[in-house]
Amino acid sequence: MSRLAVHMYEWDGGTEADQDPPEDVHCGTDGVMDDDQLTNDWRYVTCKRCLKIREKELARRAAEERDQKVALFDEAQAITIKLGHPNISTAIKTLIRERDQLKAENNRLREDRDGLLEAGGHLL
Repeated sequence: MSRLAVHMYEWDGGTEADQDPPEDVHCGTDGVMDDDQLTNDWRYVTCKRCLKIREKELARRAAEERDQKVALFDEAQAITIKLGHPNISTAIKTLIRERDQLKAENNRLREDRDGLLEAGGHLL
């Protein structure tokens, strides 16, 4: 006897306002199914149609993420070129160096201020 396929059944118990479970499984297979043929965890799905649909969804999401990364990189590259840097890594290295210089200058100013306050503390 062959085992029945386990289908993705995306129902988490519903909400207080809507407690009705969906009528269809992920792949749209019709028929009456036992509870052991339904799961909401992809690790237990064995239905080939459900798995193919998931594979396509994951590929679509990966393509969207890749497109978003490309768009963000293009935007960063445009900003970098406007600032006069040949590429993003050069701009980042320059910004890090400038940040470190500003931190050092800020620390020197604090030390000078603290020294002046100590020297003139008796005047307060």
